[in-house]
Amino acid sequence: LHTGYSESFTVFLDMSTLFRGVFTLAVLLLSFGLLTEAFHLMNLPSDRSLLGGIAMILGLTLAVPMVVHIIWSKLK
Repeated sequence: LHTGYSESFTVFLDMSTLFRGVFTLAVLLLSFGLLTEAFHLMNLPSDRSLLGGIAMILGLTLAVPMVVHIIWSKLK
């Protein structure tokens, strides 16, 4: 009996894939919030806040891909 669903559609119904997608979306939303905070810090008149914003952006550049890679490779 053909239900009309293709085999590739069942991949999206897998719970581990769904949780991975939810965790990835949560990481991306959190990183977007931290990025806007970093831009806010860079806009303040202090040199310390400028360096803090730059450090936060560099930290996000390193941390976000690493966390997404861990989510998609280690959760099985």
